[in-house]
Amino acid sequence: MEMTVTEKIDTIVELLKQTAASPCAIAIAGAHAKGTADSSSDIDIYLFADLYKPYAERNTLIRSIADSDKFAWISENAEDAPWGGSMDFTLAGTPVEVNFRTFAMVDHILEDCMNGRFKILPATWTSNGYYTFVYLSELNFIQPVWDPEGRLAAYQQKVRHYPERLRQSILKIFMERAETWLDNFHYDSAIRRCDTLFTSPIVLHTLMDMVQVIFALNRRYFTGDKKLAKALSSMGICPSVLLTELPFLLNADQDTEGLERQRQILRTARNELYRFIAEDQANRCEP
Repeated sequence: MEMTVTEKIDTIVELLKQTAASPCAIAIAGAHAKGTADSSSDIDIYLFADLYKPYAERNTLIRSIADSDKFAWISENAEDAPWGGSMDFTLAGTPVEVNFRTFAMVDHILEDCMNGRFKILPATWTSNGYYTFVYLSELNFIQPVWDPEGRLAAYQQKVRHYPERLRQSILKIFMERAETWLDNFHYDSAIRRCDTLFTSPIVLHTLMDMVQVIFALNRRYFTGDKKLAKALSSMGICPSVLLTELPFLLNADQDTEGLERQRQILRTARNELYRFIAEDQANRCEP
């Protein structure tokens, strides 16, 4: 008999408990946590513990339930990367992505972000870098399924409201990043030469930096690169020019006029963002 999604999740959760060498907590993420899953959705799981069993033991455990004809990846440890380790496999035809972290790692990054400190790290799987403040977003929307010590519940209570120090830091840093190229003479010459391999990354990265400013202005946690156009359209504070001109920003005519128009759209969006930020700061100062 074919396994239901619930049965698959239950099987995974019980197995993941065995990969920890100390009390653990487990949560569902992704589409299944958001209630938007369909038949093509993978299963996203977050696992937290102070200690994990050695790689060889975890590898054996995971492969005991994984589809043998599908690729599986098990990280050496929970701190292989700033975003944690991975145990990815397929169960009865459904891809499963497990992100596992230590509580110490979460505590450290959470404390930094709550105080306005974060890192932007290069990563091949995201267009503008990995932001460590995504931890807060993940903790905010995951659905705990095993939390006997209440540690996930405590994290979620802590990040329930968008931290103001983090918000102000994001506004400052990402607006500075978004300003990098808009009035730069190298961008001028690239437009005149129609050097699209130079101008296209400028447009994309400037746009993605502006996206972070927009999320922060709206006190919305950034949840990742997917479905950003839909997210922006739902924002109460967002430069109107980005919504109306987004298709052109991503698919400009490959001539000087088209590339210059891209820059003017970004400049207009920049000016709108500065106006929004000024209004935001004025409101913060009101008694």
